[in-house]
Amino acid sequence: MRIAMIGIKAIPARFGGFETAVDEISRGVVREGHEVVVYNRAGMSQHAGRSYEGVELVTLPTLRSKNLSTICHAFLSTLHVMFRRVDVVHYFTTGATLFAPLPRLLGKKIVCSVDGTDWQRAKWGGLARWYLKFSERLAVRFCHRLISDSTEVMNYYRRRYGAASSCIAYGMREPQPAENGEAANPVLERFGLRPRDYVLFVGRLVPENNVHYLIQAFAKTSTDKKLVIVGDDPWERNYVRSLRSTPDPRIVFTGGVYGEGYAQLQRNAYLFVLPDEVGGTHPALVEAMGYGNCVLVNDTPSNLEVIADAGLSYRGKDGAADLQRQLQMLVDAPGLVDEYRQKAGQRAHERYRWEDVVEQHVVLYRQLLEGGERPEAVEFIGPQGA
Repeated sequence: MRIAMIGIKAIPARFGGFETAVDEISRGVVREGHEVVVYNRAGMSQHAGRSYEGVELVTLPTLRSKNLSTICHAFLSTLHVMFRRVDVVHYFTTGATLFAPLPRLLGKKIVCSVDGTDWQRAKWGGLARWYLKFSERLAVRFCHRLISDSTEVMNYYRRRYGAASSCIAYGMREPQPAENGEAANPVLERFGLRPRDYVLFVGRLVPENNVHYLIQAFAKTSTDKKLVIVGDDPWERNYVRSLRSTPDPRIVFTGGVYGEGYAQLQRNAYLFVLPDEVGGTHPALVEAMGYGNCVLVNDTPSNLEVIADAGLSYRGKDGAADLQRQLQMLVDAPGLVDEYRQKAGQRAHERYRWEDVVEQHVVLYRQLLEGGERPEAVEFIGPQGA
């Protein structure tokens, strides 16, 4: 099979969930003996060359615009892929599917991984929200298969559009032992951190991720531990500036951290917190569980689906109030934190493995090429049960 993947910023992954997914899935599909081409945006990859572990990379330009970058790049990538020998075009995010009819007219199969209800994100203005809502209809109309990353997202498409989708959750990279032993933690040293002495957040610094509530809650928590906030966002400068203006010296902003540095921060955290309110399965949450972190999450359906009984939640509708109560309870209860570390690690290793995710994608592509269009009933591909 020959698969093209369109809609991300770039791989190797240095940005977010879809980039990580494409990074893992594309390389895994190549290892299964198939051909994959991934379309990168110019200026967003630090990888030299046109091949990445067997994946062909095509780099095309785009506009430096929050609202137009994805659409512009998807248009150029679609034009490029139309006349290539490709069996399946896989769009990541519905916002890129405006041009899906073009390769479909040439007989190519179209798949879209949908990103929850992306139009609910606070970063979008009115026109962008309208387009993202409209793009959901485009994906339903023009894609042969939809892939959701949680049953909540799968049920949303079924309720709103009567559209079936395949549910394939994210995976987690198998945690590697610390390089040069546990004593060597240059990232921790760089930011003045000690193992098991900080609360960790990883994600984009955008309003719907509710980092402002996390800061407010932590500021009222009685502890000597620090709060480490990993991430940034180029389009939300005012919001990021407001977050960084906190006078609390316990709060540490690292910006983006990748590779072994990211692994060190995950490996040595006391507690991982995810206060987001929009989206499906969050890769950083799955990864935190894979590193054996105790996790505390906003009680959205998708977050609760991921943690089941292997993590703790707080009432997101209460803003910072219940989050602060849960934070205080956990910093005062290291024994409970240790108990949930083991639960989280076990659940992640049993349910969220990239090897399984890759195989599920290969099966879906193969079924589609063998004549299957949209399944008449909702097809669940992924970990079963709670």
